[in-house]
Amino acid sequence: MKFTIYTTLCAILATAAVAQDFSGSGQIFVINSTDYKTATPDQSIGCLDARGSFSESNCATFTKLDVYPNTLSTSVGNCSFTDPTQPANTDNAYGAHSYAYHCRPNYAAKVSDLFYTIHGLKYPFLCHGDINCFYDVKQVPTKNVTMPAWEYIWGAQQTSIPAGHTQVMFLWQKTA
Repeated sequence: MKFTIYTTLCAILATAAVAQDFSGSGQIFVINSTDYKTATPDQSIGCLDARGSFSESNCATFTKLDVYPNTLSTSVGNCSFTDPTQPANTDNAYGAHSYAYHCRPNYAAKVSDLFYTIHGLKYPFLCHGDINCFYDVKQVPTKNVTMPAWEYIWGAQQTSIPAGHTQVMFLWQKTA
């Protein structure tokens, strides 16, 4: 079953093979889209800051570690969705242990913290976990105010984004 799903996904994504460079340093832009086939950088509604929070314009530089576990870090530290000191997405039926993305000092990154891209998409959208290329934000930030960004989690009890939330994508914009 899983093989069929992966094969189908690969067939859908096998449009034009576009070179995607997800390495070095870059910024992560938040794209207001629910469709990876039609999403573009013009749909940006903000970016992630040095703490991993969703910001209107305070874009941080992230560095992809070139050694295992190949995760992302900022000037603040390594980044993860697993910090229980961050807000949980309690509006989601499965969100009790879904914590906001967060970068912090003295955190030893794990392989479960890594992002990847899917070749064949027009742009380097960042995916996480088991082919999850979408994220969940409750509000679009305003000037000098940041908002949490969570993994998009779904299942039988939660088949779409929670009411009042926005489904988004993360776009890697390489800077060096």
